[in-house]
This record gives sequence, structure tokens and C-alpha cells, in this order.
Amino acid sequence: MSPDAVLVIGGDRDPNVHALLAALAAAGAPVRPLLVGATTRPSVAWDLADDRLLVDGIAVAPRAAFLRHDVFTQLADPRPAPAQRALAWSTALHGWLLAHPAVRCFNRAATANNKPHTLVLARALGLAIPRTVVTNHAATARAAVGDDPTRGIAKPVAGGELTQRLDAALAAAGDAPVLAAPAIVQERLVAPEVRVFVVGDRTLAFEVRSAELDYRASPDVEVVYLGAGPAPIAAQVRALAHQLGLEFAAADLKSRADGALVFLELNTGPMFARFDQACGGELTAAMAAWLLAR
Repeated sequence: MSPDAVLVIGGDRDPNVHALLAALAAAGAPVRPLLVGATTRPSVAWDLADDRLLVDGIAVAPRAAFLRHDVFTQLADPRPAPAQRALAWSTALHGWLLAHPAVRCFNRAATANNKPHTLVLARALGLAIPRTVVTNHAATARAAVGDDPTRGIAKPVAGGELTQRLDAALAAAGDAPVLAAPAIVQERLVAPEVRVFVVGDRTLAFEVRSAELDYRASPDVEVVYLGAGPAPIAAQVRALAHQLGLEFAAADLKSRADGALVFLELNTGPMFARFDQACGGELTAAMAAWLLAR
């Protein structure tokens, strides 16, 4: 591999990875894809003694790298094995990246992105946050939204699942007084929803229009590019990302009834292909430019 090449690691079914590969190709950068999947299994060997990474028997020494955990193979096959394989791939190659600080990559110095803590940091930077309670106590959850659970939402503290209406979440738990695990309980906000991407020192914002509580629940989503995003919110989101050691991230915000945008969370490995389409490739072009910067 050329020492000027960019190593791109991810799932062979991942449209986000393929969008970035296209942007790097458009920038004229030599690229070495390292794609994995259900039947795509490159040969990889990292001998710590001589510190060489071999991919399909060829030594790899990139100037920059992008790593995205493969979720699409396990979405197609929900058995435990695909998820375990994806974790093994991302852990092994993330380890190699951590051991090679000269290789430029996003979020190398990232600290743990704990959702409740990130809300506290966001508030300290001047971002509005929703009324939030972290609890597994049903009565406390109801009280947080004025004893009307239809006015609240619940989402897992560690992420990974869709947001639910609080009344539905409590009903699914059988109306038990104490639930099995804590959740984030918040006031229910309304459209429009805005996502602000941070790429280095740039911000790119999008309005997300969907009838669903969580737009990921349906493919019927309209995405509208908003440029750099609303001030001062975009600058505050960028400051939050940098405080957490992130050069690439995406913040999600929703609106109160008066139209004021409220910060919800910061995603450290966001999906970006659909948003890239909405801005004519400007998002992945910005990602490619950051990876290629000297």
C-alpha cells in the first residue's frame, strides 16, 4: 500500500462506507478498502513483534484511516455470530489504530460518550436540554412529565434502541413500580428535528422531517440541508464535540412547542449517507478533506 493511501474499514453492505469511498475517490486519494461481511473475509495479520499489519498478505501503512463498526451484516442476520464477528473486526483494527498515533483518524482522543453526562456538558455550554430524569422508578418517571406519560419519552441510557413514548414503555414493563433497568426519561418534543454534523472545525446541519417519534423507525423521511446550521447552536455543538475529543460526530436536536431547539444527544458514529445525499456530497467531501489534511 502507498504510504499516502487511506485505509477505509467497515461493512461491505454499509452505504455510509461506500459514500466515503466515493468521496475519497473523487478527491483523487489512493484508497485501500478493508471491507468485511457475511461472506467477505479479508486475511488480516498484525504481528506486534515487527509491528506490521498485513491485509491479504500485503503490508499496510496508511497515512489516514476511517473505521466504522459493521452493523449491516447483523441487521440482515440477527443471530449472535454476526454481531460477535463484527465486534472482533472493529476491536482488532481499532487496536491497531490506537497503537499508531501518526495515522490520522477521527475521534482518536475521544472520551467516553455517556449520554446523561453529555447532557450536563451541553447545558454548561449554553445549549438548552429537555427536562430529564434518569430512573427505573415508574412514579418518578411519571412525575417528571407532569404525571401524564403521554407527554414523555423513554430511551435506553446506553443507546442502541429506538425512542419510545413513556406510556408505551411503562405498559411494556407491565406497569411495575420498579423497572429492571434505568432509562432516560424526558419531556416529549416536537418537529422539526435538526441534526448537526461536526467534521473538524466545520458544521453541517439538516432538518429531518418524519411522522415518527424516532425517525429511524420508518424509511419515509425527508432530509433538508441547512448549511452550517443555526447560530449559536452550531458553534455550541462543535465546542461540545471538541470537549469530548471528537472531530466527527452528530448532534440531534428537537423543538419545544415555542420552536426553541433543544439538544438531545451526541452520536459518535452516526449514519451519514442519507444526509450526504441531501447536501450533494458536501458532507463526505468534508470528511475526506479532513482525513487527507496534512
